[in-house]
Amino acid sequence: YVDEGDPDSALRGLDVIAAEYRVPLAVHSPMEPLTATAQVTGDRIEIWMPTQGPAIARAAVSHATGVDENAITIYPMLVGGGFGRKISPDAAVIAAIIATQMKRPVQVTWSRAEEIMQDDYRPPAIGRLKARLGDGGRPVAWSTTVAAPSAMAALFSRLMPFGGDPEDPEFAAVMGAQPPYAIPAVSVEHCVANIGVPLGMWRSVAHSYNAFFVESFVDELARRAGIEPVSFRMQMLGSAPRLARCLTMAASLGNWQGGIEGSGQGIAAHSCFGSHIAMLAEARFGDLGKVKVERIIAVVDCGRIVNPEIVRQQIEGGIVWGLSAALGEAISVRDGVVTASNFDGLGLMTLIDMPDIIVELITNDEEPGGVGELAVPVVAPALANALYSATGQRLRTLPLGAGKV
Repeated sequence: YVDEGDPDSALRGLDVIAAEYRVPLAVHSPMEPLTATAQVTGDRIEIWMPTQGPAIARAAVSHATGVDENAITIYPMLVGGGFGRKISPDAAVIAAIIATQMKRPVQVTWSRAEEIMQDDYRPPAIGRLKARLGDGGRPVAWSTTVAAPSAMAALFSRLMPFGGDPEDPEFAAVMGAQPPYAIPAVSVEHCVANIGVPLGMWRSVAHSYNAFFVESFVDELARRAGIEPVSFRMQMLGSAPRLARCLTMAASLGNWQGGIEGSGQGIAAHSCFGSHIAMLAEARFGDLGKVKVERIIAVVDCGRIVNPEIVRQQIEGGIVWGLSAALGEAISVRDGVVTASNFDGLGLMTLIDMPDIIVELITNDEEPGGVGELAVPVVAPALANALYSATGQRLRTLPLGAGKV
């Protein structure tokens, strides 16, 4: 999906730096499970449901019941926790089928166990990255290969006719995999790796894992080059001034010490959804090898802001979401069944575990960008880089924890 310069030629030889990173399946676990209420009147079906895709729901109900789409009305209700989960029409389809057979209103609500065990999960992924450093330690070539299922195609092939072929590579799997830095030769490719598990959209989609790959690897390159990590990034951000400003402000607000050994500080930056963010994290290993996050500073440039407090809340919520994904329990499948069945099996963040969070908003008159998903991608790499400066151990697998390499 990206082929600039001649990365193949530039990445031959013994001095190529390579690393591999891994992320697991991720569950949505919204507070509000799937639910729908269906009523059949004559040859018409009415459905009340929280949904992120009403047209998809109507098409799915029509396909399942044989009722013409024009005779189906969807009333979208408040979604509550969505994060991509509420694009699923499953509750509506089941409610409509039962209501059609029983000729009476029917409400279907997922139990917590079913909500977790029958989720459409964020796909697992492996990132294999390579780079070569040139004069002055600056990268001259970079390649990223992402091995992951074609989750978007898999999702839409289930939801609608001609929705995509899960066997084909897709751009959706490599969103965020191209580094924002000025590097002469860059390649990004997707290797399809289907796993037979239902997959779907997840908050920040592929940015959630590709930012972890990219910003962790950038930190490794900076260490190899012997350059302080913020300065290493800044020398390549001449064409991305808004992201550069976020980075310098985060370093300043967080009293950045250069990520020196024992500091427990890590930094990461990313651009997505028309917005930009830099994050400084302070973290260490505490008792029993558990990661203790002490402080997070996020600087955001999302263009013109209408309501700063809502933006701040979205960034804070994204940070909590990213912390749970980076430090919680990985979703596993045993004998075809997901092992977790409630919140206590997910290792979610609790109040006592929460760090101090500082969010700084940059005000300008640029076009407004998105903020609902912006903070999620940078949490994991900022934490991984912080733990490296605290311990000298490079963690390349999520969730982060003692002994994982």
